Amino acid sequence: MARARRGPPLEGQTMMDRRIALLGSAGLAALSLAPRLAAAQVATVPRVSPGEYKSRTLMGGSLSKETSQLALQRAQHRQVKQFAGFEIAEQTVLAQVLTNSENPAPVKLDADHAAVLQTLQAQQGAAFDRAYVLGQIQQHQALLLVQQGYLENTNRSEDTQHIAALARVSIQQHLVMLQELAQMLG
Repeated sequence: MARARRGPPLEGQTMMDRRIALLGSAGLAALSLAPRLAAAQVATVPRVSPGEYKSRTLMGGSLSKETSQLALQRAQHRQVKQFAGFEIAEQTVLAQVLTNSENPAPVKLDADHAAVLQTLQAQQGAAFDRAYVLGQIQQHQALLLVQQGYLENTNRSEDTQHIAALARVSIQQHLVMLQELAQMLG
C-alpha cells in the first residue's frame, strides 16, 4: 500500500491540485444542476433562428453586463461582486466572439431589458444584492433557453453551434453559482 507523501508539495503540485479542484467543483456543479436541467429539457424549447440567436444572446448579455457593472459599484457581499466580475468578463468575450470584433459596440437595450436595469438601479444595500442575484438567475435562464433553442435548430452554422454549446455550459455553471448565492443571501 502506498503511503501519502508528507512535506512540502512537489514543484507544480499545488497548481495541479488547484486545477483538479476547479474541474471537480465544476463537474459537481453541473451534476447538481443536471436533474433540474433534465426536467427543463423535457418541455419543448422553441427553436431559435441564427439571426435571433445572435441578437437575443447579445441583448441578454448586454443586460447581464450592465447589471453586473452596477453590482461592482453597489453590491455589499464580496461573492456577489466576485460573480459580477466573472459575468462582465464572460459577456465581454461572448460579444467579441459573436461579433468578431475586439471592441463590439454595446447593444441598446429594448424596453423590457431597460426596465429590468431601471428596477435594479432603484435598489440599495442587501436588497440590491438579492435583486441582482435573482435578476441574474432569470437572465441566465432566458439565455440558456436561447442557447438550447439554437442548438435544436438544424439550420445553424458550425461555428455558432460551438459558441452556443460552450455558452450553454457556462450558463449552467453560473446558474449553480447564482442559486448558491441566492440561498446564502436569503
